[in-house]
Amino acid sequence: MKKVLLTILSFVACTAVFAQDLPTNPEPGKCYVRCVTPDVWVNQDVTVQVAPAYKKLSVVPASYNTVTEEVIVQKAGTELSVVPAKYETQNFDVVVQEASQKLEIIPSSVSYEEETVVVQEASQRLEVVPAVYETRTFEVVTQPATQRLEVIPAKYETREETVVVQSASQKLEVIPAVWGTQTITYKKREFGNTLKVVPAKFTSSYQVIEVKPATAKWEMSDTPAAECQSSDPNDCRYWCYKSVPAQNITINTTELASDASVITTPGCDNSNGGADDCGMATYTQKVIETPATTRVIDIPAVTKTVKKTVMVTPPTTRVIEVPAITKTMERVVMVTPPTTRVIDIPAVTKTVKKKIITPETTRVVAIPEVTQTMKRVVMSTPPTTRTIDIAEKRSTIKKTVLASDARVEESVVPAVNKTVTKEVLQTKGGLTTWKEVDCKLVEYNDLNINWNLGSATLTPAAKAEIDAKLLPVLADGVSVEIASHTDSRGSKESNRLLSERRAQAVTNYLISKGINSSRITSNGYGESRLTNRCSDGVSCTEREHLANRRTQFRVINSK
Repeated sequence: MKKVLLTILSFVACTAVFAQDLPTNPEPGKCYVRCVTPDVWVNQDVTVQVAPAYKKLSVVPASYNTVTEEVIVQKAGTELSVVPAKYETQNFDVVVQEASQKLEIIPSSVSYEEETVVVQEASQRLEVVPAVYETRTFEVVTQPATQRLEVIPAKYETREETVVVQSASQKLEVIPAVWGTQTITYKKREFGNTLKVVPAKFTSSYQVIEVKPATAKWEMSDTPAAECQSSDPNDCRYWCYKSVPAQNITINTTELASDASVITTPGCDNSNGGADDCGMATYTQKVIETPATTRVIDIPAVTKTVKKTVMVTPPTTRVIEVPAITKTMERVVMVTPPTTRVIDIPAVTKTVKKKIITPETTRVVAIPEVTQTMKRVVMSTPPTTRTIDIAEKRSTIKKTVLASDARVEESVVPAVNKTVTKEVLQTKGGLTTWKEVDCKLVEYNDLNINWNLGSATLTPAAKAEIDAKLLPVLADGVSVEIASHTDSRGSKESNRLLSERRAQAVTNYLISKGINSSRITSNGYGESRLTNRCSDGVSCTEREHLANRRTQFRVINSK
């Protein structure tokens, strides 16, 4: 209840104040704007030093010349070269089978002799009493027993024998000279001083510049009081004089903490025990430490293993008994001599052939030795050495000589200033009178601005439209609202941001034309105020979407 009472009292007080300022004798159908003598602002340029002046040092480095010098990198010496031994090939005979003997059998010889054999002994016969005879068999040796010799051949075996095919010799091996190196030190580089610039040091700071002072403005509420008794809702709106805070900008500045300086360092400084060689360099010279010599290396004989047949057991003979050959024959033998007259009966003989065999004998046959001709390499001339002179070698080294030492060149970097324009109130405005305005200007009026897709940049045609339609309205001292809209394509948030950027682009252009920013209100409504049915999900033509992509202005209460 207490809040309601306070609201009513506030409404009555405001109505009483502004009722006295309403236009007198207004004409029906006319529109009026409460004209306020505008505050007169002038722009004042303020120069702020954003960076101080400081010294800038640059180092001109030392310059050097390069000279060359010839030095000995290898002293003269001698080397030994081996003259190799000469060899010749000789032929020699190797006995691969020693001389031996063999027994040759002299076969037995057979001869025949005729022998008269009594086949019937001489006897007597009696005429009266004949003798009694009987036939008896007897053996006759037709071939007497004999012997024959059987040769037992010699036994041989193959033995391996090592034959020298290359006689032992010698060769000379050169023990090369031992070369050593010695390090020669020379002054390769001269050093000038090294200059190190310590640049100026800065600290970051800032300055706050008030570009627009604090002011106040009248504002009317959008909705009338809840218990308004007037048929005109504008009679029941609250009017409040609200403070507008000052606008400041912060300018980042740089302050000089310490100016530039130079640190001079000697070109070569090993006073702290470091390993700096102060431009000294070395080169290596090759020298003979031990001259070349030779040593004799024995070359062993080269042998070859050959196979040799050797008689282990000489040939012998053994006697084989050949038995005699006999022949059984018959002969009549008187058993009982006749008793009467003895008649001599001569012996009956028969001639037979008798085989006489001369037994086998042997004779010794000499087997000559078997030799093989082979080749062997024989050193005819032993190796020697000869001395080769090695010439001295020279090389060129480069030295760096200081031509001019380093120096410092100094220049002054001037301070950097930034000019900031701020608004300064020259004359305070105030409430004056009501002024008749075209009623159309109180409503939203379209600005024929065709924005490029997704762009918030004013084209020359758009600026010409603002110059022709909006600047004359603002010349009367009124305040305006710039409202920009989009179609429904795209997200709501992106459309809202795009419309705000487009409204602000128009505002910025008006400010560049000298219109005070306090007289301009810019709003971006995105797709929240469509003029037709083309909301999200509705298929529309490009012409229908174009009707929603608009930028407008309207006159609002003076501030």
